[in-house]
Amino acid sequence: MRIWVIGAGQAGAEALRQLQKNDEISVVVSALVADPPAVRNKVIAKVDYVENVTPVNINTLARRIRPDLILIDSTAQETGLSRVTGGTALSQALTFEIAAASDFPCLVI
Repeated sequence: MRIWVIGAGQAGAEALRQLQKNDEISVVVSALVADPPAVRNKVIAKVDYVENVTPVNINTLARRIRPDLILIDSTAQETGLSRVTGGTALSQALTFEIAAASDFPCLVI
């Protein structure tokens, strides 16, 4: 099984720890920055793709990555919007829009 983890913040790092327990799962990680918390905390060595995933580009990126499942880290700090008034709500809305726009199975974690 191939799983694409979008975001490697707190929730993404916890998911990655669990996914590493099964050698038959192939994991691809993308994040907005090259050193998200999962990298800084040594859960993973590096992210595979440093890019912004949006409702507009998720299917293009997913066709390149070919995941069986997409996990989206809902951590607000991951998008950098948590410091803006209403940023957490905006971040959450964008996350659910990405999941809704995807042609691939998505779970928000």
